[in-house]
This record gives sequence, C-alpha cells and structure tokens, in this order.
Amino acid sequence: MTKITKDTQENKENKDIQEEKTVATLYDSPEGQIGSVLFGGHMHWGYWDESNSTDNFAQGSDRLSRIMIDKTCITKGQRFIDIGCGFGLSGIRLAKTKGCRVDGITISKFQQESAMKIAKSEKLLNKVNFLHGDALALPFDNDSFDGGWFFESIFHMNHSAALNEARRVLKSGSILTLTDLPLLSVSKNDDKFKEYVRKNIHSHFISVENYPDLLHKSGFELIKIDDITSNVMPLLVLKLTEAISTYKEKIYKFIPNPEKSIDNWIYLFKYMSKNLGYIIVTAKKR
Repeated sequence: MTKITKDTQENKENKDIQEEKTVATLYDSPEGQIGSVLFGGHMHWGYWDESNSTDNFAQGSDRLSRIMIDKTCITKGQRFIDIGCGFGLSGIRLAKTKGCRVDGITISKFQQESAMKIAKSEKLLNKVNFLHGDALALPFDNDSFDGGWFFESIFHMNHSAALNEARRVLKSGSILTLTDLPLLSVSKNDDKFKEYVRKNIHSHFISVENYPDLLHKSGFELIKIDDITSNVMPLLVLKLTEAISTYKEKIYKFIPNPEKSIDNWIYLFKYMSKNLGYIIVTAKKR
C-alpha cells in the first residue's frame, strides 16, 4: 500500500513538473511573447460594456485591470502577491494605485525579465519584485502577505494545489481575488474541448459550481462571485481580430509561421468564447 501511494505521488509530481515546463514553453515562445503587444502590455483579456464598446483589445484589457485593482482589499505599506504575474503591468499599477508592496511570480523567464524592465523604467524597484519560479512552491514564508490574486493564471495550475499554496502565504483574514474561465453548461461534459485546451494552452477549466466547496476545502470563505461573461466573451474574437490587423506587420516579422499562428489564435478564441464564461472570485482566508 505504501509503495503504491509513493508511486502515485511521484507520478503526480512528475506530471505537475511537466505541465509547468509546457506552460513556460508556451509563454516563452514567439507567439507567447507577442501576446503582450496585442493586449497592450497585459496578458489577460478585456472588459467591454456600453461605455467602452468601441475600445480596442488593449484598452479593454486596461479596463479589466482597473476593475481588478478596485476589487483588491490592500492598503499602503501592506504586502501583496501576484501569482502568475505575466508581464507585471497589473501588479505595477496596483502598487502605484494602492501604495502597497507587490511580489509577483511567473513560470516564464521572458515574462519575468520583461516585468523587471518595466518596474525599473517606472522607478518602482523599491515597491515591486518579480520572480521566475513555480507558483505551486512559492519562495515565501507562511503568513507573509496581506492580500493576493490569480489574474487569469489559476487555470494553468491545479486549482486545489494553487489555492492551498496561496492560503499558506496569506495572513489570516486576507482577501484573495481571482479571475477564472468556468466551463459553460454546454461544455461540462465536452471531452473534446477539454482535451483541446489542455493540449494547446495547457489549461484545466472547472465549473463555477465547484468554487464554494473548492474554496472551503482550501481554507477560504467565499465572499462573492461576479459573472462578467457578457462583458468579455461576446466581443472577444472581434477585438482580437482588430488587434491582429493593427499589429500585422510586427506579427509577420516576429513569428516564423504567422498565417498559421493567426488562424490558430482566432480558432482558439472562437472555441473558448463558446465554451467558457468569465468570473471574478473574491474570498477570505479563514
């Protein structure tokens, strides 16, 4: 029995390590690097309503970043952790807006180096720091942070393991904010879609109904789930297509097989917008 349990644990750890490598490869690739150009320096999608429906992808991404910053419960002088920080732009803006200290981590070396360059150019190296490393093995002590978020990153990880690690480094009573792309009813039993996103973007999506129990088991109390699907998905493909057109010359110079990559992007975004929603989850560490 002990031998079986040990082997099972080793297999799980090996699988997690391999998954981390594939996510890193994805974001360190030319296609992953050009993403921040299309999204205006961000590595997340956008938010559009009647007040900004004509905004491009970069402007929509910036709007969503501001919404996330407004939702954080962090104050001047406190410490905040950005788990899966991408190019660091949202974390940097959070530090400037709230006056807090931000530590971010990303599995992508290219993203980490780019984030540090931005922080240096903003003269914020005393306020922010971005590390290259594993979000499931954070290099911080227990109870180190006053708040944190997963901003379009948790679906690249095992949800339960990611939440457990976030709980470890957060102080009791701290607020965790995260965005996720929950499976819609039509795709909950769609193994073809799940396999496609697992293989192509190394992501694992769950249903919104899973969150209350998932958070509870990970030591968090659910405060609120905001469903903003209608402000993200309907315009997603249109905004991406417009961004590709705007930066087409740069894409063609930067990416080895641009036409194939563009076709893949549009197909992926169409597929995802039909099968996934978009939520912002707010929870408190018990």
